[in-house]
Amino acid sequence: MPTPRVHPIPSEFGSIVVQLVVDDAAAAIKFYKCAFGAGELFRNQYEGDSRVFHCELLVDGGRIMVQDEFPERRLVSPRTLGGSPATIHLYVADAEATYQDAIEAGATAISPVEERFWGVVSGAIEDPFGHRWIIATRVEDLGPDEITERAAGVAPAQRLPIGKSRP
Repeated sequence: MPTPRVHPIPSEFGSIVVQLVVDDAAAAIKFYKCAFGAGELFRNQYEGDSRVFHCELLVDGGRIMVQDEFPERRLVSPRTLGGSPATIHLYVADAEATYQDAIEAGATAISPVEERFWGVVSGAIEDPFGHRWIIATRVEDLGPDEITERAAGVAPAQRLPIGKSRP
């Protein structure tokens, strides 16, 4: 009997999935549950090793993977690197409520929740593990031409991604 064809992209994932390396996966998983209402699907650890080598969380239908640092395999967290060049963009039904939940769970505010010219209400946080998140709710359906037109009418600093300037 022939084996059924395996779909190259698992149906439970999109084509891009974020995998976060943190310096304390157990604490990070707890934070993501409190801050974003994440549901833990499963977690794996090696016998005799307290580190989590794989955990999958479900956040509003999207999956993220979380794991502890494994420096011996060059898997290190933003804390070890002194920051992260990546920002995770999370769309939610209520950006203000989710932003506040994240702050109450231990995140640091980067920028407040505000209406943005590109049709979203959003704010930015840094989670306790060094990952930056933009929490957003779309409030207008705009096309690229409309966004470009609006961008021309705002100050250059307002056109940049959300974040704090260096002192």
